[in-house]
Amino acid sequence: MQHLIPAVVLYVIVGMNDFQLQWQPLMKILATLFILTAAYVNQYLLVPRLLLRFRYYAYAVFVLALISLLFGVTVWTEPLLAPMLKAGKAFAPYQVKDMVVFFVMMLSLVAASTAIPLFLQWVQASYHRTASLQTELENLKKQLSPHFLFNTLNNLDTLIYADQHRASAVVHSLSRLLRYQLYLSGSGKVYLRQELDFIADFLYLEQLRHDALEVRITVDGGVQDVLLHPFLLMPFVENAVKHNDYNGNAYIHLHIFVDAGSLHFTCVNPVSRSTVADGGAGLKNVRRRLSLLYPDDHTLLTENNGGVYTVALTFNL
Repeated sequence: MQHLIPAVVLYVIVGMNDFQLQWQPLMKILATLFILTAAYVNQYLLVPRLLLRFRYYAYAVFVLALISLLFGVTVWTEPLLAPMLKAGKAFAPYQVKDMVVFFVMMLSLVAASTAIPLFLQWVQASYHRTASLQTELENLKKQLSPHFLFNTLNNLDTLIYADQHRASAVVHSLSRLLRYQLYLSGSGKVYLRQELDFIADFLYLEQLRHDALEVRITVDGGVQDVLLHPFLLMPFVENAVKHNDYNGNAYIHLHIFVDAGSLHFTCVNPVSRSTVADGGAGLKNVRRRLSLLYPDDHTLLTENNGGVYTVALTFNL
């Protein structure tokens, strides 16, 4: 259909009234094929072999050569077609303006036929780019899970025989975490409250392993209807747990503030002097996710000042 419809339209609109009636259908067919020649040669030969390979000068030269060849065919065939004209009709001699009009019309046709493969290539490239980014985002999100799960299972292992009541609480917390991880987080964006509940459950489990760990979560602003991508905040919390100063005053202070369509997240924790808190695959993954999800709409600052590590993240919702 994409080939038949343009041919039929051209056949209908091409006027050959100067030719005798018996020759008009044939001339309309020849004129249609003549016009389509430039479009098809450009679309299926010149564009893929020259333009899409960034050979712009060669492409321009061949386009001009093609139009010049078609113009030469027009001039050459006029004496052969003259006997088919009606009585009193004749081909007028070509002037410069006629050449200009011919070249402009053919260049317009070539430009239209060039837009089709370029548009199709753009659509295909956009599809592959979107699919590739989606796959990368899923892989980055999944890379956050194993470290967290291993820590949680270790917590459960230490309590299952020592304190059955607390072990039961761990099982319930773990079930909520896995439910969030397996079901809720796979549906695109999640509510900020769900993400914060996930973090709270995780920190509760970590407090069972580190009795001296103080946790404080402060939330300001309306967060009930706020949506964000899952597991964006969790790597910072995992990092704070992993690199905390458990030989001194261990704490994790989280502050979440929503204002004017932006989310501000701060995580503060002490670190031991021998710890490099900026390392690890988790933070690298979340930096990559932020660059993909919020390429121009986020700021991420980290600072280690006197053994106190601070993460400040801001992004537009």
